[in-house]
Order: sequence, then C-alpha cells, then structure tokens
Amino acid sequence: MTGAGWGKAGGAVRRLAAGATFASRSCKMADIRWGILGTGWIAGLFAEDLSKTSGAVCAAVASRDATRAEAFATHHSIPRSHGDYAALAADPDVDVVYIASPHSHHHQHTRMMLEAGKNVLVEKPFTMNAEQAADLLALAREKGLFIMDAMWTLCNPLYGELQSRIAAGSIGTPRAFSAHIGPMGTGANSRVADPDLGGSFTLECMVYPLNILAGLAPNLTKTATVGASGLLTARGVDSASSITLNTSDGYASMAGGFVPETEGMAGSGFHLIGDKGWLAVTDNLFNPGKALFSTAAGVEELIDPGHEARYGWEIEEVGRCLREGRWESSRVPHDLTLGVIELLDKAVIQIHGKVLS
Repeated sequence: MTGAGWGKAGGAVRRLAAGATFASRSCKMADIRWGILGTGWIAGLFAEDLSKTSGAVCAAVASRDATRAEAFATHHSIPRSHGDYAALAADPDVDVVYIASPHSHHHQHTRMMLEAGKNVLVEKPFTMNAEQAADLLALAREKGLFIMDAMWTLCNPLYGELQSRIAAGSIGTPRAFSAHIGPMGTGANSRVADPDLGGSFTLECMVYPLNILAGLAPNLTKTATVGASGLLTARGVDSASSITLNTSDGYASMAGGFVPETEGMAGSGFHLIGDKGWLAVTDNLFNPGKALFSTAAGVEELIDPGHEARYGWEIEEVGRCLREGRWESSRVPHDLTLGVIELLDKAVIQIHGKVLS
C-alpha cells in the first residue's frame, strides 16, 4: 500500500496514480465472513464500508435487542440477525467479529467471542485499561486466534507512506511531536458523556495521536515520562485533556476536547519534527489524505485519495492476516496496542486518580 503508486506531479506534489482506489487495490480471494456485535453509529459506518470491500461479506449482526438487530440487518442487507451476543458467538458462518459495543463492554464482549473461538477486531479504545488489554491478548494467543485493535489510522495508506519514509531516515531522528483535536461537539445524549458507558475524551480521542506517535516515532513513547491534565464534567467524565511525553530523544504534546450537548467539530492534525526534516498532517488526524513532507530536498505535498475508503483498509488488513494464518497484524501489532494503553493508563490516573474500568 505504501511506496508503489507514488509519482511526481507538478514537481512538488506526489499523489497516487489516478484510479488507484481502495477496490482496485484489494485482493480477490475467498470472502471473509464477518459478524458485527452492536448496532450503533460506528457499527453502521463499518457495515457500509464492509459492503464495499472486496473479499469480505457481513454474515450476521447481533444486538441485545432483537428488533434493533433485525432493523440493522435489513438496512445493510445482512442475511442473519441475532437478539443476543451468545448467538453470534455460536454462529458457525462467522469467521471474525467486529466489536462495536461501548468501551465499557469491550473486554467482556471480546472475551466472549474469543472463548467461542472467534477472531476479533475491537473498536478503539481496545479496552478501558492495560490490564484488560493484556488479558485479551494473552487469551487470543492461548487459543491461536487473531485479534486487532480497530485503529484504522494505522491502516491508512498515507500514514503507511509517512511511516516508510521515517523508517528510511528521511527526517532523521524524530525529536518533537504535537497534535490537536477539536474542540468537538458531542450532540445530545451521547455515550461519550456517560461514565457508565466508558465516556472519556482521553480514551475516545487521545488514543489516536498516541497510536500515530507510537507507530511513527516509537523513540518518543518508549520509556517516556507522562504528564496529563483534564477537565471533568459534573458526572466525572474527562471532556478535555492534554498529555505530554518526555524522553531522552525529545518530547510530544497533544490536546483537545469535547463540548457536551453541542454540534460541529474544529479541525485536527499533527506535526513531527526530526533533526533532518519534518512532516505535517493538517486535513484530518484520524484519516489523513494530505500531508506536507520536508527534507533538505525541499517540501512536498503528499496526496492520497485512498483515505476515502475509511474502514475498508482495516477490513482488508484483517482479511490479509486471516488468509495468511496470522494471529497479529504487522500494521497494528500487539505490543504497540498494549504500549499505547499503558500510556493512557498513566494519563488517566493523573486526570481521574485511578484507571478506568
């Protein structure tokens, strides 16, 4: 996905070759049969992209409410619906389950699927804390099953191009990173404002820049000293937070927040500076399509329309791993996932006085 297809256009701009869409770059093999656990907003987006992804098919959906499951199945042309999660776990026609329940239930529901022998893709944040994450990773390894954090950003083609260039030494040693998110409106009655459903801006959104940083510049995350602060709502949910990391090589800073009961969203982006160059993503931190990349040779604008496939890239990555008999993705490796959640734990403790569960 990275490297191939990048060519000069206008001297300072590089973009993927015309027509190199997600579908044309997908492998064409036997369909991977998906089940979706949950029928919320994110599950709907995932189902839309799943229907557009070559080599994948949605075989079933489950909800605790049979009526909701049936309506979701009808809307997305899914052949079977289940009125409880145990039925999905027992469905013999499902190869892998996408966990789209609230954060507070990720550990419970993922464990249920693993115990039943299902491979899993778990919506971010992977779990509420590192102890839960380590438990799931150990269980998947014990049973020889695939498990991956649904950190779609790490499967994004432009992110992959940036990662390859940094690994090749194009900007030298990374020294400083900064990221901003929002402010973001939550809308009315949002789960992100509900502590019983794992509501937390830090877990919901700061997980993105931490994953990006850990993938692009691990020297700024490993052995880092963590500082964090946050704003708590009347119900004890952190609606805004800032995190700093300090290592012997440099530092990182990231900040952002929700605005409860409002609509709309400000921008997001990140910058990474090395001792030989820098890069910046300013259009969309979550799913980048444009970036600036600066070295001694000059500044390039990198453009990749592949970001329009959204969740298609992580769906394809899961399919690739299952077809190759892998239990872990090289793009979203287990040690990266666990390391990020350990950093989140350190930040959450400073904001809440304890880890969240």
